[in-house]
Order: sequence, then structure tokens, then C-alpha cells
Amino acid sequence: MKIKIFISFLLSVLFLYVFYKTVGFHEFKKSFLALNPVYVSFGFLLYFVSSFLRSYRWHIMIKDINMLEFFLINNVHIFLNNILPARTGELSFFYMLKKKGIHLNKSFWIFALARLMDALALFGFFFGFFFKVYFLVFIILFGLISVFLLKHTIRFLPDIFILKSLKQNLSTHFESATALKLYFISVISFAFKFLGFYTMAKSLIPMGFFDILPSYVVAELSSILPINGFMGLGTYEFGFSIPSKLSDISLKTSLDLGFITHVFLLVSSSILGILSLLFLKLENYKEEM
Repeated sequence: MKIKIFISFLLSVLFLYVFYKTVGFHEFKKSFLALNPVYVSFGFLLYFVSSFLRSYRWHIMIKDINMLEFFLINNVHIFLNNILPARTGELSFFYMLKKKGIHLNKSFWIFALARLMDALALFGFFFGFFFKVYFLVFIILFGLISVFLLKHTIRFLPDIFILKSLKQNLSTHFESATALKLYFISVISFAFKFLGFYTMAKSLIPMGFFDILPSYVVAELSSILPINGFMGLGTYEFGFSIPSKLSDISLKTSLDLGFITHVFLLVSSSILGILSLLFLKLENYKEEM
């Protein structure tokens, strides 16, 4: 764990050096001050909707926890995951669900299924980019085919070791239409999140939403790496800049936009996370009285 934390800090320091040499903090300040407060506020609203949809997805899988509680838990989980090093914030999800009476084994597989649907949704966005006018058609077909293949793969897994637990916890979601529903909620949630990012920085982005979409997708995919920079700093921005050739934007512009997007993500998740944490603390206090 100490090595992972050290590497996280090292990645962030490396990014800050590259950012300083490529963009410069003065240029970043100019870009930041050029943001339109109205666009930023509307972008935050879209991010809020995205977070609500993710909470609804958790609620579909675990009915024992109501929507409001899941919304608060989801916000705190994202907040802690964004600020704690080496992805240690992920553990907060299991801790909070355990306090609500959800067994660790159940919460683990539910979490794994949600992450799988996130990955499928992001891959659907990325490869759909190459189909241009058939973008939506591709995302729908990609989801239908992926869920169908996963359903039959799980069905034929042997009942041994961890595979037995996987079948017991996930097969019901794939036998019903739940898995497909989870996929499309993930797609819609990411769509609102990406639109929030785009709206926030609309005055700075030199192209349309669809053109910069691959940058948003790869930046989000970077979050599933086993090691990230501190608060995602570095891995998110480098991920954002990787598809810059597809979007025909310079490395300087993509790093600048990536950093601004990341700051917006951290601030937005912090606002929702801190408020949600206070509400959960207040709720626990009332229960103890």
C-alpha cells in the first residue's frame, strides 16, 4: 500500500512538471478565469443529475436501502474516492453499506457489476465515436450483445471457488432484464456527466461535444487503473490528452482542458460529498438519540 501511495504522489508530481512545461500555470489561470459562471452552474446541475442516476442504479440492485440514502452514500463514496490516494476511497462504499446491514459478499458483487456496466458504457461511447451518425445505434446494439454474452457466460461457469459466488450473486440480474437496465442507466449517467463537463468549459472548447467525447471517455477509463495519481491528478489529464489526435487538438489545449475538467469534477464531487456526509452524520445522530 505504501508503494502505491508513493507512486500516486510521483505520478502527480510528474504531471505538474509536464503541465508547467507544456501549458504553464499562468495560462491555466487565464483559462480558469475565462469560464462563464452560468455555464459552470449549469454544468454542475448536469453533474448532479448524473450522480442521481448512479444512485438509482445502486437502488435497483439493493432495494433494502432507499433512494435518498443511496444518493448520499454514492456522493460520499465518489468524494472519498477522488481525494484519497491509491483508490482507497473505494472501501468507503463497503463500509457504509455494512452499516446499513448489507453483507460484504453482496456489496462486493454488486459493486463489481456496477463497475462492469461502467466499463461497457464507456467502451460503447468510445467505439461508437467511430460510427458517427450511427453512434446511438451502436451503443444500443453494443449493450444488447454484451449483456447477452455475459448472461450466457455466467450461466455456464462451473460452481467452484469464487465462480460459484459470482453465479449466485449476479445470475439473477442477468436472467432478468436488470443487467440491461443497469447498462442503459450507466450510459445515460455518463452522458449527463460528459455534457456537464462540456457545458462547464463551453467557452474554452474549440470544437463540438461529439468531437471531444473520446477525451472524456479515456479520462474516465483511466480511473479504473490499479494506480492513479493523488486525487487522480496526472492519470486523468494524461488520459484526457491521449485521444487528442482523434479530436485534432494540440497537446497543450487537451492538457489545459483536462486539468480544468478534473478540477470541476473534484469541486463538484466535494460539494455533493461533504453535504451528503453531513446529512448522513445528522441521520446517525438522530437514530442514536
